[in-house]
Amino acid sequence: MTDFSQILLVSDFDRTLTAPDSSIPAANLEAIRSFQARGGLFTVGTGRSAPMYRPYHSRIPTNAPLILYNGAAAYDYESEELSGAVWMPTGRELLEYLTETFPDLLLEIQGVDAHYLVGESPMREAFYRAQGVACKTVRLEEAPTRYHKLAIFGEFRSLDVGQFYSGTAQEEARFAECCERIMADWPMLRADRAASRIVDLQAKEAGKGSAARALAKRLGRPLLVCAGDAMNDASMLLEADLAFAPADCAPEVKALGCCRLVRPCAQGSIAGVVEALEGL
Repeated sequence: MTDFSQILLVSDFDRTLTAPDSSIPAANLEAIRSFQARGGLFTVGTGRSAPMYRPYHSRIPTNAPLILYNGAAAYDYESEELSGAVWMPTGRELLEYLTETFPDLLLEIQGVDAHYLVGESPMREAFYRAQGVACKTVRLEEAPTRYHKLAIFGEFRSLDVGQFYSGTAQEEARFAECCERIMADWPMLRADRAASRIVDLQAKEAGKGSAARALAKRLGRPLLVCAGDAMNDASMLLEADLAFAPADCAPEVKALGCCRLVRPCAQGSIAGVVEALEGL
């Protein structure tokens, strides 16, 4: 039986640990428990906030600290404490820039207690209610000015997460332009495409890769194994000693050239990762 006591395995959540419909394949849960029984440490490294990951926390058998907010902070649901937060050095000036420069897109500040939604969007509010996420719609002047992660969304069209993973050619171009423009105008920030119609923003020094490596060192695990499907996972995949991606990951992730492809996410990508580790 394979010994995994040297490994920290960090998995992205949406469309890596989950299927496209946000369900969690039973094969993944079984594989994680088997991996842990053989000494492995497993955790989630996700762009989701503490409020947005909360509905899933009790369903995922993690035995290492969670990496949330794309690595900009960790959160302990037992103590309800945020740790290791990397705050963005921008304040209200950035919020004003984003709403003025991208008036067609929807801005939100993803806090610890709730998501602060800038501007009216009834469908966005309905989406977060359906997801079980605390949210508050605020005017720009009411928005928090201390934050470690922002997100910019396209139009909310339904109540499921999958809506953001496809867009028209025009929308794809718009969000690519958005990333490039922000990083050119704000070099102290990083802008990542979390999905076709989502851009995540955080401090440049924050990221899943640095957070995952720091956690592996803190836990005394010399082998860091990571799995992810989108470009907000890129720093983690490039940092890993072994990197994996679902077969249906974003083309840009395949183009990184560092990932071994495993099962599509609906078929249990993390089960595929554990199978691959058994064979190495």
